[in-house]
Amino acid sequence: MKKFLAGTGTALLFKGQNLIGVAKTLTESSISFAVTAEEIRAGRGNALFGRYFHDSSMTATLVDAMFDISYMGMTLGVNVRQGGLSIKEEGSTVATANQIPITATPTAVSGALIGWYQKPGADDNDWTVGTIKGTEGAYYIEATGAKVNDKYCVKYFYQDENARSIIVPAQFVPDEIHVVIITDLFSGDPSSEGASTVGRLIVDIPRFALDGSQDLTMNASSAATVSLSGSALAVTASDSSCETDSYYATITEEVIGAQWQDNVIALAVENNDIEIAANGTETLKVYAVFGNNMASQLKDNSNFTFAVEGGGSSIITVDSNGVVKGVAQGSAYVNVTLTNHNDVAPAFVQVTVK
Repeated sequence: MKKFLAGTGTALLFKGQNLIGVAKTLTESSISFAVTAEEIRAGRGNALFGRYFHDSSMTATLVDAMFDISYMGMTLGVNVRQGGLSIKEEGSTVATANQIPITATPTAVSGALIGWYQKPGADDNDWTVGTIKGTEGAYYIEATGAKVNDKYCVKYFYQDENARSIIVPAQFVPDEIHVVIITDLFSGDPSSEGASTVGRLIVDIPRFALDGSQDLTMNASSAATVSLSGSALAVTASDSSCETDSYYATITEEVIGAQWQDNVIALAVENNDIEIAANGTETLKVYAVFGNNMASQLKDNSNFTFAVEGGGSSIITVDSNGVVKGVAQGSAYVNVTLTNHNDVAPAFVQVTVK
């Protein structure tokens, strides 16, 4: 099947075992690979005899059209906290002469508890600073000349417990997170009508070290985007396989309705020439051989059909689990096929019973 990868993906962001974000409004989800090549040259004309490679890298950039302060927190390596410094802007009516009441608990600015006030409709540069006095629930800005029932516009700093905030440290270490990027695959077959979704590409980066850069650009003609960019860090295989090489990520192509059997071009049996005694048994090990430069895989015998060829049933038997049993001396063959896939040629196993 011909297919193409298009559009931006959805990113899942993990920190440890916690899913800390789902980015569904990305405008960019790009991945880059690079490696440094060194040339081996020698002899007359300094001919090129070979190359070797070192300093591999994998980087990714996610740009989100929607603002999320969590992205900035991850870039700076700090946690987002509930509550934060805000500016209260409200209208107020004087109830006591020379006192303009305010509704929230003020926060000091540069070591002083102050606020600003002006009459409604005044020039926007005509704000007067005043000292804030009072107690919890009864704070006011001291304003000489303020008369009862006069209306004022006021501004002052306070802590909004409903806001979210971060502190930008002078020295910060960006977070290391786990990123999974999921992008749609579309049909590229000439016979298909339209660009129908046929699957998805899943890029899993277990260790993604953010590079600590964040540009928050605000202008009149566009919305400010937030981004996460960084480098994949090497991970050592933790499964039970014998693979020892580290890796940066896994990339999985998942096609809707596809079966691994569709990609099999041949079968191979590891123990395809065996000797057993009468009443002895041996379990066959069958590999699926794939095309397109894919590695062969040992598959469970439940995927295959086993049968004794010709008149060999007087010499051996084989069950549905691929277990061959010797019956009498002689030689016979077992036919192995991929169940429900007759287009794949069978494999044969020679069994000698001593």
